[in-house]
Amino acid sequence: MLIDCHVHLNNYYTEDGAPTRPTEANVKRLFAEMETHGIDHAVVLTSYKVDVDRPSVEHVLEILAEDPRTTVVEGLCWRGDHRTDLFNMETRIRDGLVKGIKLYPGYDKYAINDPSLEAVFRIAAKHDVPVVIHTGDTYAKGAKVRMAHPLLVDDIAVDYPDVRFVMCHLGNPWFQDTAEVLYKNDNVFADFSGLVLGDFTYEFERYLMKRVEDMIAYMGDPGSQLMYGTDWPLVEMGPYVAFMEKLGFEGETKEQVAWKTAAALFKIDVSKLGG
Repeated sequence: MLIDCHVHLNNYYTEDGAPTRPTEANVKRLFAEMETHGIDHAVVLTSYKVDVDRPSVEHVLEILAEDPRTTVVEGLCWRGDHRTDLFNMETRIRDGLVKGIKLYPGYDKYAINDPSLEAVFRIAAKHDVPVVIHTGDTYAKGAKVRMAHPLLVDDIAVDYPDVRFVMCHLGNPWFQDTAEVLYKNDNVFADFSGLVLGDFTYEFERYLMKRVEDMIAYMGDPGSQLMYGTDWPLVEMGPYVAFMEKLGFEGETKEQVAWKTAAALFKIDVSKLGG
């Protein structure tokens, strides 16, 4: 069994003048990639903004129509003129359509520990859904990296012990800080998605492998907190399957990293999957 806990249906790298690929086409591409690489289930994260290349959560839910191969996590827009309506978001969570909340600190110009997020965290606690957080390096040059530093997750993990938080991308490049936050807080998890755009080079993969191995040695039991994820389509799925294999997880720990921790966190009914 393999659950990819971090994928998108957005368009990236659109060439000038090229038509935008419809979301329906991206769903077909996603399922084809999952089939090719043996992915049984994918957690789809919607964006913090809606435009021609980023579908709304409503559109994603309509297209996926509760497909057993997918779980939807709703992206939060917290700044600007089109902030997420928390009432509607909570309704989707209450009805079981959305299984988590995704924060985009740095991109959306707020910090992970912004006090105004209290209402969001209380919704997550009330309905027992995880809060997934972008941490570390940002795809967009206009984002503010300091707002997404993984150490800030410690603040909210302490203040909201009934909420489970997921640090995306292992806080890259602050792997040691991520390890400390995981070691200290049982209500914090992490995925190793989006560590590099595209494919790994040999040299950079060796560098990342060493950083992640050091992080795992520091934090202790990786199976209870680490999850497999890719950040597709910003990256290819195949190299991340290989990366997980090279980390050398065995037995129950490998099962936890590959799917069990994600299944429990996002309440995925694995009995409906074919793996």
